[in-house]
Amino acid sequence: MKKIYIFGVIIILLSLLGFYLIENIFTIKPNVTSGNGNLGILIIFLLAPIFIASYFFTYKMAREISYNIKKKRIRVFILSLSLMCSIILVFQIVNYINELIIALGGTPSNPDSRIYRFGWFNQYTNSMYFNLFTFLLTHIITFIIGNLSVIKRKL
Repeated sequence: MKKIYIFGVIIILLSLLGFYLIENIFTIKPNVTSGNGNLGILIIFLLAPIFIASYFFTYKMAREISYNIKKKRIRVFILSLSLMCSIILVFQIVNYINELIIALGGTPSNPDSRIYRFGWFNQYTNSMYFNLFTFLLTHIITFIIGNLSVIKRKL
């Protein structure tokens, strides 16, 4: 296996680890009171280059895979499957966010909410943006874009 593939897989795994850490370590649970501010934002900034590199590698691999596929039907099948997975993930993300809002007692504008006056990005809501579903969705979207860029060039 080429060194670039090993490097790419490591970057994607580090990115997944970053999403996991932000979701499970740097997001305060709804039943815990926190006054320390959003420490997760520091980790997000530190891991941003890894996230970007994993998206870049996913894009490059999608282009290579799509370029090597000779039959149009297979390419269309892969894109259709990717789109279906994206739709399923969007529903999962919406469900996850709704459950978190309920657990927090409401939105930031609700005086009874744990996040009242905090805004939508805080120590309780990091997991809305950084979770397994968003990791998969963003990489699938990057994969779709990579495939479409090859299809456009082949037309």
